[in-house]
This record gives sequence, structure tokens and C-alpha cells, in this order.
Amino acid sequence: MVRTTIHGRVAFALLFGAVTATIYLPIAVMAVFSVNSGRFQVMPFREFTLVWFGRVFRDDQYFTGLMNSVAIATAVSVTATVIAFFCAYSLVNARFPGKTAVTLFVLAPFAVPLILIGIGLRLYFVSIGFEPSLGLVYAGQVLYVLPLAVLNLRNRIAQIPKSHEEAAWALGASRMRAILEIVLPSCRFAVVATLIITFTFAFDEFVIAYFLTNFSITLPIKIWTTLVTGFDPAINAIGVLVFGFSMALGIVAQALFMRKDQRK
Repeated sequence: MVRTTIHGRVAFALLFGAVTATIYLPIAVMAVFSVNSGRFQVMPFREFTLVWFGRVFRDDQYFTGLMNSVAIATAVSVTATVIAFFCAYSLVNARFPGKTAVTLFVLAPFAVPLILIGIGLRLYFVSIGFEPSLGLVYAGQVLYVLPLAVLNLRNRIAQIPKSHEEAAWALGASRMRAILEIVLPSCRFAVVATLIITFTFAFDEFVIAYFLTNFSITLPIKIWTTLVTGFDPAINAIGVLVFGFSMALGIVAQALFMRKDQRK
């Protein structure tokens, strides 16, 4: 029995190590070549340099793509979190026929491949007279991150005792006032964490942005076009910066979720 347990632990450790290496080894290679003075990704390593990072900040197209991505991701995260908060509250507290079906419908985009969402949105918007633009990217990415935001907030709102709201109603508060002064403060950490997570997903999203824009670029689109038109070593630098930025946001969001759990 003990030997079986040990073998299981070893197998699990090997599996975990293999998965971790598969995920992070390419990132480690990218990080190494981001500070290599050589233009091509071949060994041996030449000299340490930060010139590729400097090129990222001097390139107007990288900067434009970055600003577009930040602006869209900020708008998407705020919009999706606000909609998701009230949607999650309704799914937790409302009683109506077909509630399960509505919940599944709201969460359905999780199960749909992004390429189908991108193609479908492009065909639909063009058919009703809209030209591909950053505004359509914003609308498409709200649809993309909304299920994630609803799921996060629904789980937290479900943990808030209903008696808190009922006490506010008994004291004369309206439902909206009770939501804003009782429910919202009780899940404030989850709301902020949801803002961060949806920002991260929208900031990194490529497929929907690719189908819903023509000439305006986001950072992922700029990276893609650079890769297909000719390799630029600055890609390694921008990849390291984006990875570090996304990881930092993810850690902050997880810390907020953990703090929320401790203050239930």
C-alpha cells in the first residue's frame, strides 16, 4: 500500500513537471533570447543586451498597438464587470421558469471556439452595416469575457447571507440601495479581481480582434503581423513584457480572491 502511494506521488510529480515544462520552457527560451544581442534565435548566446526592449518602446506601431489594447481592455473589463454583477445577482436571487436554461445560455460562450465567435460576429456586424473597427472589437470582447465575469461574481454573491439584504429592506431600503450598499461592498474584492481578470483576458485576446478590425491594430495583432512578415527580435522582448504584466495581474487577482475567502 505504501509502495503504491509512493509510486502514485512520483507519477504525479513527473506529470506535473512535464506539464509545467511544456508551458514555461518556451517562455524561458523567449526570455533568454530577449537579452541576446544576436538577431536570430540560435545558440550560442552572444552578448547580454537590452536593445530589443528599447526598440519596443521606440517603435510607434508597438506603442499604438499597446495603447489600443490597454484602452479596449479597460473599457471591456469595466463594461463586462458591471453587466456581470447585475446578471450574477439576478441568477442567484431571482426565481423564474427556465432559470437553468438562462444560466447555461449566459455561460455558453465558454464552450464556443473563439474562431467561430470571431467569424460569426464579423459576418453579423457587416451584414447590418457596420465596418470592422476597434469599437466592434470592444463589443466582441465584452461577449468573450462576460461569462467568466458572471461565473466569478455569481459564486461570491451566492455566499452572501440573504438576511443582510432582508434587514435592509425591513429598514426601508429599496432593492437597488440594498444591492449597492450591502451586496456590492460584501463582494468588493471579487469585483476588483474580476475587473483585473477580464482586463487580462481582453488585453491578450487575438482571434476576435483579428476578425473585427481592418486597419486599427491591437498589440496581439501587431505581434502576429510581425511574425508572419519577418521575424523581429523585439518580439521576444514584447513577449517577456506582456507575460510579466499578465502574471502580475493574475497574482493580484488571485490574492484578492483569497482575501475575499478569508472575509466571508
